[in-house]
Amino acid sequence: MAKDQDLPLNPLRISGACGRLMCCLKYEHPLYQDFVEKAPELGESVETPDGEGTVVGHSVPSESVVVRLSADGRRSVCALASVCSARKAYDTRESDGTVH
Repeated sequence: MAKDQDLPLNPLRISGACGRLMCCLKYEHPLYQDFVEKAPELGESVETPDGEGTVVGHSVPSESVVVRLSADGRRSVCALASVCSARKAYDTRESDGTVH
């Protein structure tokens, strides 16, 4: 669970005050699994409200992705719901009939 949540694998760093592994790891784990299923992978090209770019980071607690924009190289934090992969964007336009 710690690995899925990008936490250190050192038991001393993921232990609570009681000396046992943090129980929040188990509580939060399904959220991380759900995010991974929905989110574009690191390095994937995506379309955002700010333009096209490449995914360079994830933020599970805020349900967002960090995207390096192709146009100017700046980073943009976008809500997961507002980001779609290039393939999803193409399929959406195709089904709307806007791409010929």
